[in-house]
Amino acid sequence: MYPILSEIFFSGCMINSTVRRRRTHLVQSFSVAFLYWLYYVS
Repeated sequence: MYPILSEIFFSGCMINSTVRRRRTHLVQSFSVAFLYWLYYVS
C-alpha cells in the first residue's frame, strides 16, 4: 500500500538478520515499537 512502509519493513528485516545474534532484545523492542507505529498510522 505504502512504498515507504515496504522500504522500512525491508530495512528492518536486514537489520534483524544483521544484529539478531548480538542484540536480539533490542531488535525485538524495535519490532514491537514499529508495529505500534503502524497501528497508530493506520
